[in-house]
Amino acid sequence: MVRRRVALAPLLLTLAALQAHPEDREQDPKEALQSLLSNALQVTIAARVLPPDEKPIWNAESTKLTLPGRSIRVRMDGDNVRIYLVCTPYVQDSGNVLLLAQGQVWFAEPTENEVKYSSTFSSIPVSFGEKVLFFPLGVSSEEAQQKGVVNVEVEINIVPYKQPQPQQQP
Repeated sequence: MVRRRVALAPLLLTLAALQAHPEDREQDPKEALQSLLSNALQVTIAARVLPPDEKPIWNAESTKLTLPGRSIRVRMDGDNVRIYLVCTPYVQDSGNVLLLAQGQVWFAEPTENEVKYSSTFSSIPVSFGEKVLFFPLGVSSEEAQQKGVVNVEVEINIVPYKQPQPQQQP
C-alpha cells in the first residue's frame, strides 16, 4: 500500500495568506491560524483496483487538508493504472457536506497494448465521517465481471481537521 502525507505547516501558512482580508492583517497570526484550523477539513482518499473476484490487486491512500470550497487534487499511480481525483467539499448550513468529485482514470490491461480512459463527475451529499464510494469507471455489471473486466473503487472520507472546543466561561 502506498501512503502519501502532506506537510501541514506550509499548507496552513499558505492557506492563511490566501484567506487574509485587509482588515485581518492586524490580527494575531496565532488567532488567524486557529481560525483556519477550526474550518479545515481532512479528506482521506483510498483507491483500489478490483478484479472480478473482488480482492483488490492494487491499493493507494492519500490524506489531504483543505478548506470548504477549495479543491484538492490527488494523483495515484500503479503499474498499469493512473487515477487523478479532484474533490471539492462544500459545508452546507445543515452541517452536511456536498462533495463534488471528478475522476480521471487511465488503465491498461497487462496483456493489451491499449490504454483505456474514463472521466466521471459526481455531486454527492455526505455527512462528516461517512465513507463514500466513488466509481470513476462506473459500477461493474455482472456481464462485465463475467468477461473479467476490472473496476476502480475510490473511497472518500471527510472529517473536520480539528474538533471544536467548548467555549470557556471566565
